[in-house]
Amino acid sequence: MHHTPIRLSESELRRPELRVVFLLRAWQGDVETQADVWNDLCRSMGQARARACLQAFEQMLGLLVKHGWQTLTVLPRDTDGVSADEAAIARFVMAATEQKREAALAQAGFLVSPAALLPLVCAASRFGLPLLCEDCRARVRSEVVRPRLN
Repeated sequence: MHHTPIRLSESELRRPELRVVFLLRAWQGDVETQADVWNDLCRSMGQARARACLQAFEQMLGLLVKHGWQTLTVLPRDTDGVSADEAAIARFVMAATEQKREAALAQAGFLVSPAALLPLVCAASRFGLPLLCEDCRARVRSEVVRPRLN
């Protein structure tokens, strides 16, 4: 039997959530792709916030790798749609960032072992806050461009 992975539409995610998916995909790439992401973040949020954002992102990824229940399905950059794992991570990051602590802890329980729950929620909130601020600044400036995943 052939199994086809289920993909969600990009329109089901908010801009900061799409940014999370974009970063997950970009981090699978080469050093040049990561440098492009760094430059893009510096341009949109400043060097200090970009550094803090990426440090928290890398800490979150480290916890997912070390304590995760399974390897996440992160699609290639040029793929249309979003995997269920990518959507789950994006929604988890925003729940942690928006202080929906119980929801974030419940979602984290599906991602990592109990020893990593609180550190993962903390890293996710530090990662997501600059992304949420970036989106707010874009809305204030009336920028309607949605992040592209490919």
